[in-house]
Amino acid sequence: MLPSELINHIIAPCRDRLARGLLRIGLRPNHVTAFGMLLTVAAGVAIAAGRPYWRAWAGSLIVGAGACDILDGAMAKVGNRMTRFGAIFDSTCDRTSDAALFLGPVFYYLLRPDAEAGAAPNLGMATLAATGLVWAHATSYLRARAAAEGAEAHGGFWQRGERVVTLLLGLGFHHLSTAVWILGIAPLATVVHRLWRVARTTPGPDGRPPSPPGEDEPRGLLGVLLFRWQRLTVPFDIQAGATIAMLVFVPLPETDWVRMLVAWLAQ
Repeated sequence: MLPSELINHIIAPCRDRLARGLLRIGLRPNHVTAFGMLLTVAAGVAIAAGRPYWRAWAGSLIVGAGACDILDGAMAKVGNRMTRFGAIFDSTCDRTSDAALFLGPVFYYLLRPDAEAGAAPNLGMATLAATGLVWAHATSYLRARAAAEGAEAHGGFWQRGERVVTLLLGLGFHHLSTAVWILGIAPLATVVHRLWRVARTTPGPDGRPPSPPGEDEPRGLLGVLLFRWQRLTVPFDIQAGATIAMLVFVPLPETDWVRMLVAWLAQ
């Protein structure tokens, strides 16, 4: 059994039992969704504050928000409370949470000087964090827009859960800069991956997609670069393990590459 399958096998029964318990005391999925969003916004504020002990608070708040994100869907399923409004409300809260999580590092680095140049704000790291927010929203938007057009745009490694865990581990191991570098660059692969799938699954004038079923995923070197493998697969677990190892052991520098680039262009 793969590590991701084992984790899911352990968590799923506990999640469903807790979901039933929350329903019995009168809570509804939308209540849990909204509470999770508020926890995430508070985590973003804690990250922006920049003090070491606030990072511990931010990590704890993100864990709580993640639990809410898992439970609201389980509550809707086991309680037979799945509604269209609930799905829209959940998506809206997720986008708000994404904004809070990325704006936290943006403001943190706008107030923090470059460790090498000693100049504030650190425009390079703030730009990477803001770019990560762009990729996060583009990834979600592509899936929703594709569904409206009858196309497919799911999959890719850098989905919401992976982004949140990356930031959480960066905070937990005091390697926020590593998490920001990763989230500012790597999720572009998922955006391109989903665009690739949209281009090959959007129905044409005759109502049929341009690619035959099963041929909408990138292959060869492009498939590796865009990481076409889904969750609960061996390549996915290898990629996840490599990302975790990087967040634990590799402190990437907080270099203000924007300031360096502007200085180089001004020469």
